[in-house]
Amino acid sequence: MRKKIQNVLILLGSPREDGNSTRLAYAFADAASRQGHRVQSIRLPALDIGPCDGCRQCWKRASEPCVIRDDMDSVYPLLLDADVLAFATPLHFYTWSASIKRLTDRLVCLGPDFKRNLKGRRSLLFAAAADDRPAAFAGLKATYRLVAEYMGWKPLGEVLVGGVEAEGDIARAKRALAKAEALGTRLS
Repeated sequence: MRKKIQNVLILLGSPREDGNSTRLAYAFADAASRQGHRVQSIRLPALDIGPCDGCRQCWKRASEPCVIRDDMDSVYPLLLDADVLAFATPLHFYTWSASIKRLTDRLVCLGPDFKRNLKGRRSLLFAAAADDRPAAFAGLKATYRLVAEYMGWKPLGEVLVGGVEAEGDIARAKRALAKAEALGTRLS
């Protein structure tokens, strides 16, 4: 039986171009690409994505996802085309980075109550933190899992790595990199 080719969208939330969470996501991406999947990544800090202002216009208009005109206009079609959404973030004050927070806030217009929605997508979480306590990831895990549940996503896995602060520290986390790679290899 042939694997179905998946469209994978990786949402990179690190302000560092080559940050630890980005490298973790790339280990997954490289493995997924080797399996024949189409992988695209977006560096969110490089985009102009404003916060949701709670106007609720998306609840009234079906013609466009959001009335705010910014770089989310180019991200919405990629989200809708994706089969798999991978979030990669450094741990910022015990949750995901501001750039991922702005993006997830703007997903309200693609929520399960809308005709155009992201239900049925599969998702992954990759995160890196200087803090090496497993409890440091509790807030991030809760946020990610609640968003995934609300949006109707099927979580495929999480790779959370503590004790990596300086750029490149992730290279020491061989088991975490191998786990990210294994997730990409098993993607079907």
